[in-house]
Amino acid sequence: MKKITRYIKLYIHFVQNCITRELLFRTHFILSFSSRLLMFLLYIVFYQVIYRSAVAIGTLNYDQGLLYLSVFFLIDTIGFMFFIKNFSTFPEYISEGKLDIILTKPVDSQFFVSLRYFSLISLFSIFPPLVLFIRQLIILDIALTPINIVLFLIFMGTSLTIYYSFWFITNLILFWINRIDALHEFFVTLWRFMQFPPDIFQGVLRFFFVGIVPILFTVSVPTQAIQHLFDLKAISALIIASIFSLLISRILWKIGLRHYQSTG
Repeated sequence: MKKITRYIKLYIHFVQNCITRELLFRTHFILSFSSRLLMFLLYIVFYQVIYRSAVAIGTLNYDQGLLYLSVFFLIDTIGFMFFIKNFSTFPEYISEGKLDIILTKPVDSQFFVSLRYFSLISLFSIFPPLVLFIRQLIILDIALTPINIVLFLIFMGTSLTIYYSFWFITNLILFWINRIDALHEFFVTLWRFMQFPPDIFQGVLRFFFVGIVPILFTVSVPTQAIQHLFDLKAISALIIASIFSLLISRILWKIGLRHYQSTG
């Protein structure tokens, strides 16, 4: 219990430090937030264009599609809030030997490289998809109950675990192939496919997003839960994928450290 409390206090210190730093560069903060907001609005326009020529995408009509999109952006924005600055910095740890110092600190190294930085911009960027999410709940007349709210939050946490694990695993390639500065963007590119309902993925793509990088149900399961809809196979796949992906990320981190060429 003391160890958990110590890590919570340490993370709060990380967050406070990052917020103070970001507030020093307000122009950059405003421009970055505006960029995220514009991208969000463009996705909504994109959905409107698609639904002009189709009554439904997969099993989702327009309003259900916007609810799905809002959940996608909630997961994406929360993920960026916690991890984007950490994973974009990861190449420096390996190529410049900064990991040497981290390994000497009295803190778990995976915790440190995963959560050292916090994005205040992403914290503010969560409000547009949250507004859309609430709007769609009202339009679709979805009754909120303690059960579906709790399940929604649990599945969101499960999806974020998968989101983190595979994004982290992608960066671990740097232990073996150095000097790939934008490697963290590879997972982000794959993740963008999840803005579309899982029903549209068939054949090789479906196998890839279920069997190789199991992220296919990360958005659909929380979206269904808030609507009182439950697909037991999808839920089971999501939970199993979250446990195994987190475990694999830990194992590969330990293996990667053995291959790390210290500059010391």
